[in-house]
Amino acid sequence: MSLLIEKIVPGATTCLLVGGLRETAGLNFAGYHALLWWVDAESRIPAPAGIPFERIQIAPIETITPDQTETIIDEFIRRDPKRMPSVLVTRSLNADHAKIYRHIIDEVHDRLESAHRARLTRQLDGFVWQKHILGNVAAYARRRLPASWAGTLRGVPALVCGAGPSLDVSGPKLAAAAERAVIFSADSALRALARHGVAADFAISIDAAKVPEKCLPNHHGPRRVIVSSVSPSSWLSAVSSDLLFFLSGRQVTDDWLATLGIPRTTIAAIESCGSTAIELATFLGCDPIYLFGLDLAVDPVNPARRHQQDADPALYANSNYDPTANLPRVPGNYAETVPCFALGDWRELDARLATRAAPRMFNVNDRGARLRGTTLVHPDEFTFPPAPTLKNDRLRALPFETEMSPQAATTALSRLNAIGDRCTKGIPEMRRILKRNGPARLAPLFRSLLLDPDCGRALGAFSLKIMPHLVPPIEGDVAFWESLLNEFAELSALAQKAGGVFVGTIGQK
Repeated sequence: MSLLIEKIVPGATTCLLVGGLRETAGLNFAGYHALLWWVDAESRIPAPAGIPFERIQIAPIETITPDQTETIIDEFIRRDPKRMPSVLVTRSLNADHAKIYRHIIDEVHDRLESAHRARLTRQLDGFVWQKHILGNVAAYARRRLPASWAGTLRGVPALVCGAGPSLDVSGPKLAAAAERAVIFSADSALRALARHGVAADFAISIDAAKVPEKCLPNHHGPRRVIVSSVSPSSWLSAVSSDLLFFLSGRQVTDDWLATLGIPRTTIAAIESCGSTAIELATFLGCDPIYLFGLDLAVDPVNPARRHQQDADPALYANSNYDPTANLPRVPGNYAETVPCFALGDWRELDARLATRAAPRMFNVNDRGARLRGTTLVHPDEFTFPPAPTLKNDRLRALPFETEMSPQAATTALSRLNAIGDRCTKGIPEMRRILKRNGPARLAPLFRSLLLDPDCGRALGAFSLKIMPHLVPPIEGDVAFWESLLNEFAELSALAQKAGGVFVGTIGQK
């Protein structure tokens, strides 16, 4: 058997095959429910053995465009929500189509990695995301980022600060220009700014793991804080409500609230704090925008270092980063390639900036990953052009009141309260059924609750976490299902509390 790549996933029901089978005697696909076969017309003989032809999806490489490739792979991965497909790449790759095959193999690797990361993250973090969403929901309804902020800082320069290692070098340059530009900072860069005597005009914290006590400095604190619906609810007590604004995120519950009259914000939290800060600066009309500490690559001298020296290491304790791993490499600013620890984040930001002609974007960096659409400036060569001090007057003119319909908010949060009541009342019976009859009898009850459009979307991230486990065959022991039931009970209680508290305080500010 001659295989270039062989990745067998235990228990996999699907398989992704690239290349012909002329040199693969003995290879058998019995046991797979579906096979996606990337192959050229000349290499389709012999056909895969052991699997009925109707279970084979042929992807003819000569006619499928690069844009279609990603969609086809993603749709195939979704056929089994529990397990990733096995992957086989043969050595029978027609040399006449070598470039296409190389593209297919790269896309298979990238889409499988992305899907695996998304599924793993959903299982690890889905409950925490939803817990934060429900803890924030009343404040989210009141304090979303105002749409009226659009363009209010038009023409004022912006300095957007990430937390990459290069900030240790470029920080003093940023500090020297801080009074003449609006400062947007990722949460983990706030302490570095404070060390230079700089207070961010906007701090951005959109991650479920970033608690305020690990981010906020003891002095030179931010003037406004922008969080997301999944940010820890401890931000509500750490920052004055007048200074705190929410962004919608990529969350099912945010979409559900929008259908009930609590609109999504005009811009949303995206892949990282730094990228979101760029979007906010652009939304406000800032121009030009200078990027600091947006490295998206490890320190070339010390690969264990991904962030500037003032960042609290505890912020990244659970990030699963392994400095000894063979990281993917991307184009660098000063090297041909650099090791990238956040490949998905870099790809999305690089593609986004590459398509924009405005605002003008400068990347002040002495290392790091290259970002198309920006002009690279070494910190030693950074000079900030003289400009009138416009920022303070413009910032003072920003409205502090978000747009909210009290009636819509009351309706939405009342419905959330009712959902919490209904789920909470059903939990004792669900516990009895699990104890008496086991997971196979509990799963249909979960499924009927979460397939209800209101309940499923109100518990969005948790629903997405649990849904793969509700697809037969039902797996997992009683202890596993007890843990899911405990999470469900906690979220149901939060939904009751969030809706009830909001309804009782709708007229208060």
